[in-house]
Amino acid sequence: MQKSRRFALWVLLAGLLAILPALAAEAGKPLVLFDEGHAQTAGNADWVINGGYSDFADVFKAQGCEVRAVKRLHWDAIKDADILVLPEPNSVYSPEEETAIVEFVMNGGGLYAIADHDRSDRNGDGIDSVGVLNRFLPRLGLEIDKRYFTEAPVAGKYHDTPFTTGVKAVGTWGGTTVRCLASTAMAHITVSTKNGGGAFIASNIVGTRGGRVIAMGDSSPYDDGTGNPSDKLHDGFNNPGYSHARLAQNTVKWLLARAPTSPREHLCHLLADAAAPCSPEDEAAQLHQEETRRTIERLLTEEPSLREEARAAVSANPALAGLVVTLNTMDRFDQLHRP
Repeated sequence: MQKSRRFALWVLLAGLLAILPALAAEAGKPLVLFDEGHAQTAGNADWVINGGYSDFADVFKAQGCEVRAVKRLHWDAIKDADILVLPEPNSVYSPEEETAIVEFVMNGGGLYAIADHDRSDRNGDGIDSVGVLNRFLPRLGLEIDKRYFTEAPVAGKYHDTPFTTGVKAVGTWGGTTVRCLASTAMAHITVSTKNGGGAFIASNIVGTRGGRVIAMGDSSPYDDGTGNPSDKLHDGFNNPGYSHARLAQNTVKWLLARAPTSPREHLCHLLADAAAPCSPEDEAAQLHQEETRRTIERLLTEEPSLREEARAAVSANPALAGLVVTLNTMDRFDQLHRP
């Protein structure tokens, strides 16, 4: 009896030792969360990891990621993730969720925001993905344009960036474009001037921790044609005339390859954005500048050695005069709490 028990224990121990490396590897995988709690299956949409966006989810898995669905994007639900995917949300995020998304990116996370055309309210609640995303996306330096057009193939410029390597053609079927608000934001592919010349897909890097954002103006390119049989789905992802699968692979690699910018370099970009002309009627630009000022304050709190450089920039540019109060407040705080 003793021998049989010992043997059983050895078998159990050997089994545990065999699976521990696999468990450790699983734990070390980048975690990708797909939002499936904001009307991603309304109307003819099926933008979920077990439906019309399953091939897109597989691109993350092929890069060694663990992919899960998430319904609510509060901080505790997303804080351990590496990337959030927001596939055409058609109902609004709560203020708590919006704050969590912005903070997630500011703390080094990756965000893939996918919209659709203007007036694409699939669930009839009075707001579409353009309106939903523009409640917070401008804080991260990008805005979804209120446009509606089809262009296939997209006939603008394909810039030579990591996004476009091997990409021969992309298309948009009832989509829109993305506006770059931040000086660090980049349009990788643009549509024709006939349709406004905006970005088919754009990106931005925010914060000193290398937070990365991608925004695209159409959900159709990543539709793989699978999902609810009652939905009208079309396989744009694997369409041989377009390079949507390659675009997905390139952009996922870019999101995973995070590289923080230096605090000084980041300050220069922030000061440029804070000094940029901004019309009071331009709500997106106002949101971006509001977040820019907040980020400058956070950066100067974390990096006191940059304050003199910031003060010199303020002195040289009247458009930055509003930062004087921030700098003076920081100086007084330091004087009061200096050991």
